[in-house]
Amino acid sequence: MDVSVRKLRTDQTTSFDTEYIDQNMFDNLTKHIDMLFPTNLPFHLLDVGGGNGLYADKILNRYATAEVTLLEPERSLISKNVLHPRKHLIEALFQEESCEQPFDIIQFNWVLHHFVSHTYQSTTELQQSALTRAHDQLNARGLVIIFENFYEGMVVRNLPSSLIYQSTSSKILAPITSKMGANTAGVGVCFNSRSAWHDMLIEAGFKTILHVPFYAFGNLSVFKSRLLHLKQQNVGLLIGRKD
Repeated sequence: MDVSVRKLRTDQTTSFDTEYIDQNMFDNLTKHIDMLFPTNLPFHLLDVGGGNGLYADKILNRYATAEVTLLEPERSLISKNVLHPRKHLIEALFQEESCEQPFDIIQFNWVLHHFVSHTYQSTTELQQSALTRAHDQLNARGLVIIFENFYEGMVVRNLPSSLIYQSTSSKILAPITSKMGANTAGVGVCFNSRSAWHDMLIEAGFKTILHVPFYAFGNLSVFKSRLLHLKQQNVGLLIGRKD
């Protein structure tokens, strides 16, 4: 599928120069990775949209035989990486990079909702194709790891996904949505419900899927929440295994 990817401007990526996975979340994550994958053996992890590399550094420090390839399209973020002999930096989009070798783990830390195109339908197709590609690039029994903000609808579970995409992707509405705090204004963002991501993983070919909830978040007013048909916002982890 040939779908163009809308990219954020450099000034829109400054807020991503951070590390969202705290020690408690990392310990919880590695407990599940160790349970699902033989991390006592050498393994290769692809960190998609790995940004400043702080997460990759955690993996390299935690696992002495791990190797990490970090894929990041934003040069200002990739330049912040601390060099490491087991860390490989590639400046590219996931959709454009042709990685020849298979990986044992492919990770998306709050990245998939930035895989957006020029319509909502083409955006969901783009997200689906990314998960399918991840499945194809994994070794047998390999893992896909997804940290995401799950947006749950009041009645129609994934309706906030479409409403948020439409409002943030519009160039006409960009001055308004940017003032409301959307740093992706004019480009777009596409969050999904947990069940929608789960269905995409099934469609991509993953058989074993694990959900680890973390915490609820959000400070939207009652009016804005109702406008977006939004019932709840949660941060969570999904792990799919290629059987």
